[in-house]
Amino acid sequence: MPRVVDVEQRKAELTAAAARVIARAGIEAATMREVAIEAGWTTGVLTHYFADKRELLLATFRASLAHRRSLRPARGMSPASVQLRASLEGALPLDDDRRRHWLVTLACCTQASGDDLLAAAQRDAYREFRDHIAGLLRAMGALADGADVRAEAESLIAGVDGIAIQALFDPASWPAKRQVGALDRLLRRSFDADAFTDSTLTGVIH
Repeated sequence: MPRVVDVEQRKAELTAAAARVIARAGIEAATMREVAIEAGWTTGVLTHYFADKRELLLATFRASLAHRRSLRPARGMSPASVQLRASLEGALPLDDDRRRHWLVTLACCTQASGDDLLAAAQRDAYREFRDHIAGLLRAMGALADGADVRAEAESLIAGVDGIAIQALFDPASWPAKRQVGALDRLLRRSFDADAFTDSTLTGVIH
């Protein structure tokens, strides 16, 4: 009797392999052949699940996003301010997992020019994260009446993205401690200091 293949598990193995290759050697090195070798399968197996590199990249990006989002429920019982900081800290390349997510995201960005599907995936991912941050800001109630919550969320994300980009390309100058310190200063400048006490800044659930 043929062995039953768990399709979703196999796809997860293949997208995880693609993410590793992209993080290690860049998008140009992530050929179908190299990803298949990384995953321990033949190219034929890979093309059975993903027709081409574009389809594989899109699936890899979406899988990486899903993993990052899966961490949110663990923080759901914490105060909104703790959840906000944890979500923003989660967007920093503080460890191999988050650095790999950033590199997959950047790879998708570089391929999105002139590709409506990849561009839409990037746009939708950004909007979902912006809405998530905006929801936490509303729950905190830390903004003045009439404040543009979406604009504040966009400003925070822009600040975090700036930290992340510098850390990706100059890791020696931007170790994890400096990244976290820069995030804390960003939050304290953006809100009343009482909203982000020392216990809040150190009590995040990762």
